[in-house]
Amino acid sequence: MLHSSSEFTVLLPIITGDMSTDIIKVASAVLAGRNGSLIVLGTIEVPEDISLSTGALQARSYRRFLENLNLFDKNQTIEIRNLVKVSRRVWDAINDTARDENCNLLIVPWPDSQKENYLYNIGISEVVEKSPIDTIIVKHGQRQSLKKILVPLRGMPHASLIADTALAVSHKFNAELTIMHILSKDVSDEELTREETLLNLYLAKKGLGERGYTLNTVQSHDVAGSIVEAAAGHDLIIMGTPLSANSNGTRVGRVIKTVMDKTDATMLIARSASTSLNPAFLSEDLVAIKIKEEADSVSDVVDKWFAENTFHANEFADIEKLVGLKQKQGLTISLGLPTLNEEQTIGNIIETIKTHLCDEYPLIDEIVVVDSSSTDRTVEIAKSYGVKVVNECDVLPGWGSKSGKGCALWKSLYILKGDIIAWIDTDIKNIHPRFIYGLIGPLIKYPRIKYVKGFYRRPIKLGDQLIETGGGRVTELTARPLINLFFPELSGIVQPLSGEYAGRREVLEKVGFYNGYGVEVGLLINILEHFGLDVIGQVDLIERIHHNQSLASLSKMSFAIIQVVIENLERRHRVHLLREINKTMKLIKHEPSQFYLELKAIEETMRPPMITVSEYQEIFKSAVADVYPRNLEVS
Repeated sequence: MLHSSSEFTVLLPIITGDMSTDIIKVASAVLAGRNGSLIVLGTIEVPEDISLSTGALQARSYRRFLENLNLFDKNQTIEIRNLVKVSRRVWDAINDTARDENCNLLIVPWPDSQKENYLYNIGISEVVEKSPIDTIIVKHGQRQSLKKILVPLRGMPHASLIADTALAVSHKFNAELTIMHILSKDVSDEELTREETLLNLYLAKKGLGERGYTLNTVQSHDVAGSIVEAAAGHDLIIMGTPLSANSNGTRVGRVIKTVMDKTDATMLIARSASTSLNPAFLSEDLVAIKIKEEADSVSDVVDKWFAENTFHANEFADIEKLVGLKQKQGLTISLGLPTLNEEQTIGNIIETIKTHLCDEYPLIDEIVVVDSSSTDRTVEIAKSYGVKVVNECDVLPGWGSKSGKGCALWKSLYILKGDIIAWIDTDIKNIHPRFIYGLIGPLIKYPRIKYVKGFYRRPIKLGDQLIETGGGRVTELTARPLINLFFPELSGIVQPLSGEYAGRREVLEKVGFYNGYGVEVGLLINILEHFGLDVIGQVDLIERIHHNQSLASLSKMSFAIIQVVIENLERRHRVHLLREINKTMKLIKHEPSQFYLELKAIEETMRPPMITVSEYQEIFKSAVADVYPRNLEVS
């Protein structure tokens, strides 16, 4: 049922760029005067024998197409959200979106004559019978305007949706509205009067009384013929289902088919999900969806995620547009820069970001350098650019200080004030604004995305030669094999250890942070466990050049990452895989005349969700704080 709700959402699937003007008119009418939104859905269909992940490039192109698709006049204040799904069947994508985005109404076109009675490769009756939400099917007519509307009502279960739709369209286009009440010839005069009285009361309750309408009561055994006769001169006919069930389940009911064949008016065929001839079908349908989801292999889930949630920085290069979306949503954005002896690169990084993303375009509201006791000129250089610089040791001193980037990131949540928080490593030699707007873009444009990882080509320097590929050795030799083995839902993440990522505070404050090298993989696992795969996105930042670490440093990094994976496996399965995990590593040291072993303690510990910290609660006053008592101990 159409209702006045600030959360009202209309779903409009698009197969080609040729969208019927009548569909646009209906969507604009339904949303007129509402604080709702329109989701324009594009779907990439991938055959069963091909990986869903192959749809990633097409999805990127489709997103560009939807961005340039102007469905409404600029003076219409309709919030439009574009969404691209990758699926085996278009109808599955529509069904999933309707459910996941809490849509209220689905508007779809009637199939063309070359695909008799079929829409999105399924029977039209399946669209109507299996839609989990209210549905309006629009058959394009010959009329240019919608000035005269005929609404045949026969007491069917979709009357409420029909009446609401008629009211919205007639109000939007100032149309003349005729309600046609069809009764059997066998009805007595007394019954006829009673029916008319009840109908008028019902229409008044629905708001049509204020709009004004003509009530035309017809007694006839030929329902289709009566509607066709009354339809003469009308621009729009709004009717309800049912569809007749035949052997292939694809043909519309005789009445609707007759009216379609014998009138040139636009037709809206309405079907309410909340009232059905078979009230049990909706719950059975949702159960079927659940069973299907559980039956899907992890591989298909990851492939689909990869295709739909993998973006490119160039998709968000219109920084002015991002700023507009940010301001419309009332968002603030903070950038945290963790540093440790980065005097060679920190100045250029700050200058580039401030110039392009603070001064030229106000995308970033706050930049804070969180330093881990650098011994070079890093702090001095950072301060010279006028940004805030804090030492990790001085932040939340009651929680102690741990060596490692993760501790600095965790504490920066307390310092940074933004709704969206981005972090980038500060050893980037080819810094470019895309490292920031690429990460932030998906969070602003697609609110379903809550956490974004960057990935890129990583050249490696061998002597004086820069090799195009070869970087990311710990990623390929340690992190990705472990993730594929034990957390396969994350196997589509191209670079799980990248130091460039961003997220919404509402997610970041509710997960633990590991102190050291394991912070990146730990965040991915924790976000997956608490919020699911769909909230994670990744973006191609093209190329990143930085100084490559020694093999000994990479070995220590691998040691820490393995600890994090084992600890999370134990937590997930509530078993002890190792009775006593060794957290000290013997490093092989080389000297000209000898080898020897050096013992190095590398212990990954996890800081609790920041929302549990009393000092944080005092500042941010998060409503979720009630769920997490102060100083709650998190294992």
